[in-house]
Amino acid sequence: MAFWIDFVEARRAVDTLVDLAHDEPDERPTCVILVGQSGMGKTSILREAQRRILLDFPEPYDWDEARHAPVLRTVIPSSPTSLKINLTLLWKQGWPITRSIHRVADLKVVDLLQQQRTRLVAIDNVHAILTAGGKARRDTLDAFRFLMSEGKVPMVVAGLEVAADIFAEDVELAYRSIVLRLQPWAPGEASQRLILALAQGMRLVEPERLAEPDMAEFIWRHSHGVTGNFKRLLHWALKVAHRDGRERVAFADLRAAADLLPAHVPA
Repeated sequence: MAFWIDFVEARRAVDTLVDLAHDEPDERPTCVILVGQSGMGKTSILREAQRRILLDFPEPYDWDEARHAPVLRTVIPSSPTSLKINLTLLWKQGWPITRSIHRVADLKVVDLLQQQRTRLVAIDNVHAILTAGGKARRDTLDAFRFLMSEGKVPMVVAGLEVAADIFAEDVELAYRSIVLRLQPWAPGEASQRLILALAQGMRLVEPERLAEPDMAEFIWRHSHGVTGNFKRLLHWALKVAHRDGRERVAFADLRAAADLLPAHVPA
């Protein structure tokens, strides 16, 4: 079940992306690099930003036949070339993928960005296509540069920390980029607030009890401060409780869930 957790770092990231979407078209638009460990909520931030931007830029009543797409959000297949990047974007833009389009895919993408009034392009799991070496990496960065400059649209790329390192090696992209980092949760009050928000969002019985110091410390220790691990541990603890015919998660259920999830190791 997907739901938004309005913690400070996530809200700041969403606000930054929404602010970008309100910028007028620019020949050198900004690129936001959103990085953090797997499970820290990057995809949720992109989803929430998309929701807010769609509210800010509703489809005009006199809209023509072009698709209205204020946000273009996608994941690019691994081992990319610029052609694969552009074909993926065309697919998300609703354009039919034919053999003839291959020759002008990059030009068609930027043409549709303007026709569909796209305010932000969001690429998730970008580290998967940036970790290729040599020509493939250069081809990817060049495709991003062309997309932003000719499409006159800002971009956000989300991924592991290595993505920020790779962008930093490109002088032009580094100059126009903003880096937003999501740090793991600290023990204590911060993680207690997260656990309470998660437990409430998951509609667990007596969510305040799960955020009490002893239980919160156990959950934090077995989640290593990673947002997705907190949620996964609570989710499986509820499953353990259900097996015994109970709705209320007990400490013993958390311990059993921790044993079921040995993959809870630092990323």
